[in-house]
Amino acid sequence: MPPGRRRLLIGVAAAVLLVLAAIPLTAYVIIPRLVSSTVNEAAPGATPTPAAGGTGSPAVGATPASGPRTVATGELRQVNAVDFGHGRVLVIQDGDRRFLRFDNVEIAGAPAQRVYLSDADDGRPGNFTDLGDLRATNGSFNYEIPAAVDLSRVRSVVSWCRQFNTTVTYAVLQPA
Repeated sequence: MPPGRRRLLIGVAAAVLLVLAAIPLTAYVIIPRLVSSTVNEAAPGATPTPAAGGTGSPAVGATPASGPRTVATGELRQVNAVDFGHGRVLVIQDGDRRFLRFDNVEIAGAPAQRVYLSDADDGRPGNFTDLGDLRATNGSFNYEIPAAVDLSRVRSVVSWCRQFNTTVTYAVLQPA
């Protein structure tokens, strides 16, 4: 083989190896940094801060309403070196409405993450209810749980990356 052709083949092989190395680097290092976001919102039923000049006291003769109560909790888990979550999830009952709350969480960034209520407790979606896109990778935020969802069948919360078909993090729910 002529020396010029050998150099060309070595150059092509090196370029292919660089492209192959760039794919996981992009998928697991660069993309998560681009999809990182923070949302901090009040817990369902949280009492708003009184306006300036207000006393914050209930009106005379008013009876305090029963407030929201936590009915289940779980801790987000690390799945592997790149798929992880830290923080708590709570299922909160506030009157007739129910909410899933991510409380002070940090979740690995990944594209196309969805939040599922699952009947499985192994981190897989199982039979699930899709609550929508993950609102943020950091902070505290809420999802309203549809009235039709039977919470007695829900065993976990799963953050699922649809693009890579994998669990990013999950939490097994325990009664509060």
